[in-house]
Amino acid sequence: MKMKQKPNLDKKLIPNFWLSLGLVLMFSVFLVQSVGAYHGAHFYLSPVLENYSAGQTFTLDLMINAEEGFINAVQATIHFSSDELKVIEISITGSVFSLWVQEPTWSNLEGEISFVGGLPSPGFTGEEKAFTITFRAKAQGQTEIYFSNERILADEPGGRDVFEPSHQISYSTNIVPGIEISIDNEGDPTNPRPLLYLGTKGYVLGIKYYEIEIGEEVFKLDKVDDLTWQIPALAPGDYSILVKAIDEAGNVIEDETEVVVESISVPEINFFPETFKSGEDIFYVGGTAIPNSLVLIYLKEGNELIKEWEVGTDEEGNWFLKEVGLFAKSGIYRVSAKAKDSRGAISNSSGDYLLKVVFGGIVLGPLLLTYKSLAFVAIVLLIALSGWLFYSFFRIMRMRESIVRETRDLKNKFYKEYEELREDIEREIKLLRTKGIGKEEKDLEKKLLKNLADIEKVLKEELKDIERIK
Repeated sequence: MKMKQKPNLDKKLIPNFWLSLGLVLMFSVFLVQSVGAYHGAHFYLSPVLENYSAGQTFTLDLMINAEEGFINAVQATIHFSSDELKVIEISITGSVFSLWVQEPTWSNLEGEISFVGGLPSPGFTGEEKAFTITFRAKAQGQTEIYFSNERILADEPGGRDVFEPSHQISYSTNIVPGIEISIDNEGDPTNPRPLLYLGTKGYVLGIKYYEIEIGEEVFKLDKVDDLTWQIPALAPGDYSILVKAIDEAGNVIEDETEVVVESISVPEINFFPETFKSGEDIFYVGGTAIPNSLVLIYLKEGNELIKEWEVGTDEEGNWFLKEVGLFAKSGIYRVSAKAKDSRGAISNSSGDYLLKVVFGGIVLGPLLLTYKSLAFVAIVLLIALSGWLFYSFFRIMRMRESIVRETRDLKNKFYKEYEELREDIEREIKLLRTKGIGKEEKDLEKKLLKNLADIEKVLKEELKDIERIK
């Protein structure tokens, strides 16, 4: 994919009329000296010829050779192959030019860089830098960079064009493979952990670390033995692998490849309940798969995974799952299975089997209560209540017996005490009568008899109350 680092320029360079007018206006305020014999000036890129690795970033300086006289304005279009090179950045830092009619702009789509620049009189003579281009090598091969629409104007009245085509040559650079990655599944297309070869020993000297992107996962490798890395277990599918090698200076080269992991044998589901009473029935599912392997069973409601099981297969590949007390809400569920061998390779899915779940009960938040469980709870509560009532009745009966016993003892005690009191009073009255009774003694006798009658009345009423409690 080609990306633009600055706005794409579909316009060509400024027409010669407007260029000439702009340059005349720009430099007309300066005094210039006429240069007599001027043999010409030309552009070139530095360094002249280098080898670069695919994915490597490198810089080239656009130089102007004007050793035979003073110049003060230039323009040109630089062409490059957009399939082999990509402009990352252009910098005018350190440029000999301080005035830009058109700063260097580029299009990675068209493979062009355009610019028009100058500086006040007296200009310059000798060799100077116009700007620096940062490229990234995209593909292996030999690429060519060349110029068109070149103009170099002498610092003299009229701005004579002294560009010398005879000195202009095409710039060639070799882009060599900097990191060649490859995949080795060791002859097994179902291998979930193929080997990734990261390149040649001659290049990787000086590599600080690698970044490996597989799908959405990124792995950082600080050290790689023998330039080989075993990929973590992959599920069946097609994967794009991008490897970046970063050296001590921060330079990055990269290469990309693909790996395809095929599925191992898919398990079969041979028996399976189409209807299941949640909390009452025993959930079961079984079938055949790779002998002496594992089978992963999934229970899903829509896209939500409700439960997952893992069972082994026997020497003939048979497998069976039984789950007692499985609870699930009423609805339609999907059951599927995958195989997993000793290498960690996982098969494609067996496909979905629909399971209708019937639930007889009530749902209390996360709790699923069947009618059977509710009946059991009711029975337990009834037994508990009956036990409590029996225990309470037993305690009441024991308390009643205790009250009857205490009442009887109290009654006997009351009567005994009353009789003793009555006898004492009668004895005192009899003694008074033998001595003779005056008015004062008669009043005392009357009072004692009344008190005795009142005590007897109170005792009888209290005993009646106690009898009612009993």
